[in-house]
Amino acid sequence: MKSSTLRTFAVFALVAIGMAAVIALNTPARPDVVRAVAPNAPAADCDTVSCTTYLPLIFKSPSLAPLSLEVTQGVQQPDNSVVLIADRPTFARLTLTSTVSHTGVNAWLYGTRGGAPLPGSPIAAMNNPRTLKATVNRATLGDTFNFELPASWTSGNVSLRVEAGNGSTYDYYSESLDVQFTQADPLHVTIVPIAYTCTSGGSGTTTPTGPFDYVTDFTFRIYPVPDIALATHASISYSGPCINGVPDPSYGDWIDMLDDVTDLWWNEGRPNSYYYGLVKIDCSGGCISGIGWVGGLKAAVGFDGIGSQHYGASTTHAHEVGHNHDREHSPGCGADDPDPNYPYVSGGKGIIGNGAHPNYGFNIDSLSIYPYSAYYDIMSYCSPEWVSDYTYEGLLAWAQAQSDLSDTRQQERAFLISGSMDSANKVTLRPVYTLDAPTTPSTSGDHSLELLDSSGAVIATYPFQPAQADVDRWGGTSSRYQGFHLAVPYIEGVASIRVRRGSAILGKLDSGTRAPVIDTKATALDGDLSSPTVTWSAADGDGDELHYLVRASVDGGATWQVIGVDLTSSVIALNPSDFRGQSVLIEVLASDGLHTTSLQMGPFIVPEE
Repeated sequence: MKSSTLRTFAVFALVAIGMAAVIALNTPARPDVVRAVAPNAPAADCDTVSCTTYLPLIFKSPSLAPLSLEVTQGVQQPDNSVVLIADRPTFARLTLTSTVSHTGVNAWLYGTRGGAPLPGSPIAAMNNPRTLKATVNRATLGDTFNFELPASWTSGNVSLRVEAGNGSTYDYYSESLDVQFTQADPLHVTIVPIAYTCTSGGSGTTTPTGPFDYVTDFTFRIYPVPDIALATHASISYSGPCINGVPDPSYGDWIDMLDDVTDLWWNEGRPNSYYYGLVKIDCSGGCISGIGWVGGLKAAVGFDGIGSQHYGASTTHAHEVGHNHDREHSPGCGADDPDPNYPYVSGGKGIIGNGAHPNYGFNIDSLSIYPYSAYYDIMSYCSPEWVSDYTYEGLLAWAQAQSDLSDTRQQERAFLISGSMDSANKVTLRPVYTLDAPTTPSTSGDHSLELLDSSGAVIATYPFQPAQADVDRWGGTSSRYQGFHLAVPYIEGVASIRVRRGSAILGKLDSGTRAPVIDTKATALDGDLSSPTVTWSAADGDGDELHYLVRASVDGGATWQVIGVDLTSSVIALNPSDFRGQSVLIEVLASDGLHTTSLQMGPFIVPEE
C-alpha cells in the first residue's frame, strides 16, 4: 500500500473513531437494546477507505419525542400542575400511543438531579412489557407504563426522561421533564380514646382500643404530607346516655366531648399535634359522626366507624382534621355553610375536578384511579370521596402557614377559660382552671372577656373572636357550633368573669371567695386490680359545685397527660392499657368555677392488664 493511501486511510479511521466516540457519549443506552456499529456494512476486511462511508448514515443521535408523563401522589392533572411533596410515595404514568400495535414494548425511566444520575437509574416500568394502542384511557391503570419512584428520587429538583422499545420494530426517546418536590412537615395526630360511661340506657364503660392506624390510613392517602406521626394519648373519661349499653351521645354530648378534648390539648400546652377524640358508638341508624373546629384549634372528635372494619372512621378523621386546617365544607349532599369559592360543582355537588381541570385521584396504596367526574371532595357529604387539588393545596397552605409561626411563648400562671354560645349568642362558661400554660391573650375580635374584682370593677379585658365548629352527621345535614378557649395571665383578686359583645353582656361566671379544699387523707388506689380507681375528697366553704381536672404523669411530674376533664365525682378509673404497669403520679385540680386547688397523689403502681 502506498504511503499516501496509508495516510488517507489513517485520517478517515481517526475521523470514524472520533465520531463513534462522540456518538457513544451522546446516545443514551437502554438496557434491552444492543446497537450494532454498522448494521448494513458488508463483510469486508476494510483495506480501503470505503469501509467508513456508512458511519455518517448509521451513527446519529435519536430524535427526542415529547414526554407525556403524569407524576402523582394522590391527585394530579395531566400538566403536573398539582404540587408534589418531598419524601412522599410517588408514581409516574407514561402515555405512549401508536397506530401500529407494537408488541413486547418495555419502558425505562431515567432520573437525574443536577445532571448526575439518581440511584438506581434507570428503573423499569412496573407493567413491562406492553402492547401499544392507538388510544389510551387515563382512567385505566394498565393503559399506561407505570413507575414507582425510589425514595431517593422524591426530593429537590429532579429531571425525568423515558426510553422505550422492543428491540426490533419500535424505539422511543423522550425529552426531559423537570419536576420539583416541596418540603412539608409530617402530620402529627394524637388519638384520644374516650372512655364513655353510661348514665342511662345501660351500664358499663366503652373505650375504643388500638392499634389506631385505621383512623388515619385514608387521611394519609389524600393529604399533602410525607408521613403521619401517630400517637396515642391516655384515655379520658366521659359520661353520657347509652342505648342497650352502647354509647349514644346527644348533640350536646358531642359538643361537650369536643370541648373536653380541646381543653386537654390546651392544658398540655397546645402541642403541634391534632388531638382527635375517638368514641365508640352505634351508627347503624345514622348518627353524628364527627365534630371539628374550623381553623385555629387543633382538636376534633369522631366515631370509630361501623363494624369490625371501622368503615367511615378514616374518612371522618380526614374530614374533621380538614376543618382544623381551616377548610369549609365543599358543596353537596346536605353539607351546611359550603365554601362559596369551591371551584368544581356539578349538579350542586363538589366533584374533584372538571374538564378545564381534569384532576384524577390516585391511591398510592391500591394504585386505584379516581376520575373527577365520579368522585366528590372529602369536605363534602357526598360519596364516593377523594380530594380535589383545591382542597389538597389548601391543606398544604394552612399547614405551611402554621409551621412558619414560631411559638416562643413561655409558660406562666394562667386562667384557662372556655365556653359555648347558643344560637341566641348566650354564653355558658365552663369551670375555669388555674395552672401553668402559655398564655394567648387575643388583640382583636368583636367579643370581650372581662376579669372583674369583688366590687365589679374591670381588672383586665381581652378581645376575642369565637371559634366555629362543624357538627357533621352521617347520612344527614351539618350544623355549626360556636365556642371559645382562651388562656389569659392569672391575676389575684378576680371574683367573676363575663363575656360581652358591645354593650350586651352575653354570660357571666361568679364564685365564692374561698378556694376548694382537698382532703389528702382520703386519697387511695382502690378497686379490682383489673380496673383500679383513684379517689379523693374535696369540699368548698362557699358551697359551690366542684369540678375536677385530673392529670397523670409517668415520669415523676416532668410531663403530664390529662385523663379527666370537668369531672363531677371525686373518683377516676386508671385504664391499665394506658400505663402498662408503670408508676403513675396523679394530680387533681379542683375548681369551684373560678378558684383552683391542686393536689398530687401517689405514685401508684398500676398493674398490667
